Amino acid sequence: MTDGASSDSVIPSPRGRTTPSPRYAVRPPAVSDAPVLGRIHVQIWREAYAGLMPERHLAGLDALARGERWRQNLSAPEPATTTLVGTCDGEPVGFVVVGPGRDDQRPVETELRVLNVLAAQHGTGLATQLLTTALGERAAYLWVLAGNARAVAFYRKHGFELDGGTKLHEPTGTTELRMVRQGARQTS
Repeated sequence: MTDGASSDSVIPSPRGRTTPSPRYAVRPPAVSDAPVLGRIHVQIWREAYAGLMPERHLAGLDALARGERWRQNLSAPEPATTTLVGTCDGEPVGFVVVGPGRDDQRPVETELRVLNVLAAQHGTGLATQLLTTALGERAAYLWVLAGNARAVAFYRKHGFELDGGTKLHEPTGTTELRMVRQGARQTS
């Protein structure tokens, strides 16, 4: 699956030469992806949550430990959960996890648990590709950090709205806001 860039697309380089457009794809992860997923997971959090989470927490994130957690999750996937990796030129640069809601009081059954891409990939369409491939137009809810205007705007473009639900991200005490999408409208 591509992000609209054909294999023949080229981008002019600053020196007048042309370079191939990046190739984006979405695929299931392999257990062998765990180390790179751990590394980019930490990098994404540090990029996206600087100024929103305590710096001490972000600095303490451990890519090796996160990679081991990815390895465990990929080795024994949770039932009814979809995990996908977004790649640029074959290298993982983002990921999405969708599954049954984990909250006692959930507005719909499905939770978009995580959707992250490296900052260098913002605006490429990869996050949309990950979202639509994993979730389609189904009803779902998610949690977004308070103050993360970029994420709120992205999710609104995809039909999610803040519903007033809040909770604390326990490790940091940071407030999370709930967004809900009721899913594709049925016509009768």
